[in-house]
Amino acid sequence: MTLAQLLARAQARLSAAQSDEPEANSQWLLAYVLGVTRTWVLANSSFEISAKDQQQFEKLLARKEQGEPLSHIVGVQPFCGLDIIVSPDVLTPRPETEDLVQQVAAHFEHKGRYTFLDMCTGSGCIAVALAVKFPNARVLAVDISQAALQIAQQNIRKHKVEQRVQLLQSNLWEEVMGTFDLIIANPPYIPTQNLANLTREVQHEPRLALDGGADGFEITRPLCQAADSFLNPGGLLALELDDGQAWPLARGLSEIGWQAQVKKDIFNVERFVFATRN
Repeated sequence: MTLAQLLARAQARLSAAQSDEPEANSQWLLAYVLGVTRTWVLANSSFEISAKDQQQFEKLLARKEQGEPLSHIVGVQPFCGLDIIVSPDVLTPRPETEDLVQQVAAHFEHKGRYTFLDMCTGSGCIAVALAVKFPNARVLAVDISQAALQIAQQNIRKHKVEQRVQLLQSNLWEEVMGTFDLIIANPPYIPTQNLANLTREVQHEPRLALDGGADGFEITRPLCQAADSFLNPGGLLALELDDGQAWPLARGLSEIGWQAQVKKDIFNVERFVFATRN
């Protein structure tokens, strides 16, 4: 069977299963099985696939049909030019969060000696990306989940930033000490009643990293209420939120003495809040 024939059949199966992005996911899965790039797969449609590789592909395709995220199947997700290790214990890094990091990075000098805090770090993707972008910065990566921190540790080692990224298990601010030039967070923000409406792929991810409580602000609210105590003068608070949450949070921050801006993500959604103290 050729690659083109196998991909056509796989795409039809994923479409029937109402999987997200059936064409792209079929291509990525096949590239993973063959140990090549997706570009190579697209450029070699007439290549004959071996029975062994076809059997392996079929096994992985069956997992994707059941709604398992591609990142869980292949074990990594691209993020800011890095391959980030993921598992069912952490959120899969998404383009919106990558955009948050890019926008935040524009606020700082490349060689500055900064201290950054990544709250609700999960896989550690933000902390690691910042450490790579800012070679003189130190980053504290905080999460309540020990399982998530174990994945973050793997990413820290993988990208050789062990000397500059420290992990801390803490329920938000409980164990945090010191002050920072940046507090960045992609906290759980999905209102509890909306969790059942998420795609099958997202529902494979840890509820702890998704559930933002009744109004979606159960984690964000206490995070913001104490953030000023941990920011250096002129420091930046940068948050990723759900669609529709950014303006209410920005107004709330303004009421307690912050200067807050709402920024759009790459999909033109008002998703980010950047805030500094007056």
